[in-house]
Amino acid sequence: MRKIRWGPRTIDIDILLYGDEVIDETDLIVPHPRMTERAFVMIPLNDIAANVIEPRSGQMIQNIVQQDETVVKYKS
Repeated sequence: MRKIRWGPRTIDIDILLYGDEVIDETDLIVPHPRMTERAFVMIPLNDIAANVIEPRSGQMIQNIVQQDETVVKYKS
């Protein structure tokens, strides 16, 4: 457990989803509270789990990505 917010820690794991569970505890929040605001999270998640439902919004990952104008995916 870290002592300083944003300080050093042994490991940092952001749990994006855990099935359709919503967990809101002091030390654990799932789904990750800001994942839908982060293109670097949503684009890879859409690649591997486009049809998964994000439990807080009730929307499929692909729909969240399509609706967010800030999420831009470039094809190589």
